[in-house]
Amino acid sequence: MVRLTIVWISSLALFVLPAVAQSPDLPEPGSVEAIAAATTDPHFVSPWVSYVPQSSTVPSPEKFLGRIMGAPGELLGTQKTYAYARALAAASPRVRVFTIGHSEEGREILMLAIADEAGIRDLDRLKAATAALADPRRTSAAAAERLIETSRPIYYFNAALHSDETGSTEAMIELAYRLTASEQPMIQRIRENVVVLINPISNPDGRDKMVDWFYRYLKGKTDRTALPRQSPPYWSKYTFVDINRDTHQQTHETTKAVHRMFHEWHPTVVHDLHEGLPLMMTWNGTGPYNPNIDPITYAEFLELSFHEVQALTAMGMPGVSTWNFGEAFAHLYLDSVAMNHNSIGRGYETFGNGSAETERRSVPQSDTTMEWYRPVPSPREVTWSARDNLNYQETGALAALDETARRSKEMVRNFYRKAWDSWQKGLTQPPCALLIPEDQGDPARVAQMIGRLVGQRIEVDRAQSAIQLKEGNFPAGTYVVRLDQPYRNYAVDLLTPQHYPKDGEAPYDDVSWELPAHYHLQAIPTADASIRNVALLRLTGPPRPTGRVIGAGPTYLLKDTGQESLLAARYHLADFEIQIAERDFEEGDTKFPAGSWILASQAGLHEAILSTAAELGLDFIQVSTPPDVPCHKAKTPRIGVWVPWADTDSIGWIRYSLDQRKVPYTYLRDEDIRVGNLRARIDVLLYGHVDLELAEQIEGLPKIWSPMPFKKTAETPSFGTPAESDDITGGIGYEGLAQIQHFIEDGGLMVTLGSGTMLALEGGLVRFVRRSSGGVPRSTAGGGAASSAASQQAATRTPGAHVRVTFDRAYHPIAYGYPAHTYVFRQNFPLYNIPRQWLRMAYCTTCLDGPEDRSGMVMEWGDTDGKPFVESGQAWGEENLIGRPAILDMPVGKGHVVCFNFNPMHRDLNRGDQRLLWNVLLNWQAIIAGQPKSARVSSSAPAPEE
Repeated sequence: MVRLTIVWISSLALFVLPAVAQSPDLPEPGSVEAIAAATTDPHFVSPWVSYVPQSSTVPSPEKFLGRIMGAPGELLGTQKTYAYARALAAASPRVRVFTIGHSEEGREILMLAIADEAGIRDLDRLKAATAALADPRRTSAAAAERLIETSRPIYYFNAALHSDETGSTEAMIELAYRLTASEQPMIQRIRENVVVLINPISNPDGRDKMVDWFYRYLKGKTDRTALPRQSPPYWSKYTFVDINRDTHQQTHETTKAVHRMFHEWHPTVVHDLHEGLPLMMTWNGTGPYNPNIDPITYAEFLELSFHEVQALTAMGMPGVSTWNFGEAFAHLYLDSVAMNHNSIGRGYETFGNGSAETERRSVPQSDTTMEWYRPVPSPREVTWSARDNLNYQETGALAALDETARRSKEMVRNFYRKAWDSWQKGLTQPPCALLIPEDQGDPARVAQMIGRLVGQRIEVDRAQSAIQLKEGNFPAGTYVVRLDQPYRNYAVDLLTPQHYPKDGEAPYDDVSWELPAHYHLQAIPTADASIRNVALLRLTGPPRPTGRVIGAGPTYLLKDTGQESLLAARYHLADFEIQIAERDFEEGDTKFPAGSWILASQAGLHEAILSTAAELGLDFIQVSTPPDVPCHKAKTPRIGVWVPWADTDSIGWIRYSLDQRKVPYTYLRDEDIRVGNLRARIDVLLYGHVDLELAEQIEGLPKIWSPMPFKKTAETPSFGTPAESDDITGGIGYEGLAQIQHFIEDGGLMVTLGSGTMLALEGGLVRFVRRSSGGVPRSTAGGGAASSAASQQAATRTPGAHVRVTFDRAYHPIAYGYPAHTYVFRQNFPLYNIPRQWLRMAYCTTCLDGPEDRSGMVMEWGDTDGKPFVESGQAWGEENLIGRPAILDMPVGKGHVVCFNFNPMHRDLNRGDQRLLWNVLLNWQAIIAGQPKSARVSSSAPAPEE
């Protein structure tokens, strides 16, 4: 340890540069001293940010806010940040402010544009130039060169997406001022050659919650080993970390705002600022790289990253590295809007404290070695401040901007060239197009997928008449994605399977995001160039299918063809009795599979059916009498969604999906579970995937932090949404676990998803199912390595892949709408053995495990007909997974527990899997009843139940 310290100090001794203003700047009085006092080591600051330039016309952050940025013990919220941004714009012709969106709670999402006076004056022209360069079909190479001569790269910074990564807001505020007020040559060069966009708080709801949290729970606390929880339980209305896993879906208002910004400005670079690794990691990934990203992009972001490493290292700043983070195969993050649209997406991970206080920190041993990608490593122990973190972020940003200014024409030319390459691939390489038939059992789900493509500015057309191609005939109404378009590469990436290399390193996140797999649809490639001559109509927005009501008679039938909207339809028709067929039947020339709906004559039903058909795209058939088929009632359940305070992230996606479908539910907190009496309040207890081990699921946040309120008060005005508590610690406890057991045994239905299934199978709610291997599918990055080891190092891994499954009970209600053999999306969840009639009670010959009991097996892993296990993505050790339970339906007392060994509600992506959960909710009474008993539907509505 001593020898390493001596080596580190010696290697930097020659590089310590004086903290002086860069000519011709003059430092604002007191700024050099204040920055030096807030910086814990002279190696942790560069000359570029060691002072604040003085200005007689533009207010500095210190003058406006009363302190330097990165001062210990202080954090800026949205109100002060936005007030300063507007003051900066009011004082300088080099700055403009734009509102690019609003959060779920109504806060502004604000962006600054900074350039020299000419750049600000010509913003509209510069935006028009980048838009023209984004589409080489309407901008020839010669015209592009003329545009390039007078255009500029646009460089966008995104700050404070993850709210506990607290430093980037103040780094960007100081950067904005420096770019505006400094007159040193590097800054002038940036202003004259680049348009800089800065979003200082991209997730304003989370920022204000985090600021309130800091002042309530963290201020003044500097002993890292004794800190309470460092983050509020919510950063946004629905999710937590997953707000940065939303680029394909665009469900969050933050994501929508950044995407709108991108397609208005077409920035050359989107740079997202994060905190988690020492001392600064500039992203680009180790590979395998995604083959659908232009190779120019990979060269560009490698070049920018190595320039940053070189620049900061030359100024004596240790611990700056690149390459050794992520793999750059998946581009599903916020900055990926750039990677997927011919720009450069990149980011930093710096050594944030998650607090504004100065703390003594240990650097992992693995980050203290000299490597080719980290020429000067960090020391093993550091005293680290908010200003240290800011110094690295701002210095890195200036290095990137300077490199962009020096290579401005080249970068803009590359932007055009990548769009050209993508377009030309669609003209010269198969496939020429992808065809998506409208009628794939669920026109609404097809329309949803098409809507996501259109939302990414991928051009989608619709056939006006039948199409004849080498691959077959396609009817009028077929959707066509021609690939001779600038975003051809992204279209291919979204619409064809992923193939992660079997010999690749453990991926950072999902390895499959193929939309047809997620939606259980087909996108059929064609190599027939005649598709370019077919008359097509360009879509200008998401399609909206309208259902039909045909036939005559008082009874209505709805054929189950796998429609995802059936849950929403049930609540649209909540006032009416619906029965669900348990076997196939025929009515006239139409065959109806099990799961089809039967609605006998009821007052007001016709008008409700017409409205439901029109809004949800469902087709109903009127007949004279109900069919003679076994069926069961489908009463709307009272749903309770349990959201543990320890992890609100993944379950937020469930809440989002239910809210979007206008399905009512009761939000259940840990304390609500502890109180009990659940059976009087709900029929179904839904417990989603959580990033928690079994003990954490039960015990929650440590009670040593109690009381820890999360309520709106004068002191904490942002707390209390979307739920509040007098004390978020303690979890459900074992008393809460007992209350869940009482709920089930008294006739309730519990549904567990993903790692939430641990609670049921390993917590004693369901007996006789043993975990074989695996663990919580956490990322190895950001300090999760130890807790994810069981998952990441397991012999069997499915790290976000689409894999094959088989229904063991084809007529079980969960199977309605699906073929016997299908596929689902699976992450690295634990593996469970087939249930047994009992498990070992002691070590003796007659006390060992009992025989297997497959009666609770609804779905198993693998295709019993022998199809390849992986549909898209990759799997390792799949032979250990095939044949094990994927879905269990286990009786417990008078109730049942349904356990999913995957998450059908993954980030609002796998909508083709969601119907499995909807089937549980629609058929909850039949599932509790065990084997559904035969029933007859009466021709008139029965009397209402009491």
